[in-house]
Amino acid sequence: MFGIDAYTFETVWPSLGLVAIMIAALVWGWFKVRDLMELDGEQ
Repeated sequence: MFGIDAYTFETVWPSLGLVAIMIAALVWGWFKVRDLMELDGEQ
């Protein structure tokens, strides 16, 4: 159904890499905010 040839893969993978980096940054930020909220709750 989705035929991915070498040219398509070469043009798509940088975009997929950027999406993965953005998702990783959002997850990291969510954990940092959660930790800060827990620290604020202890005070």
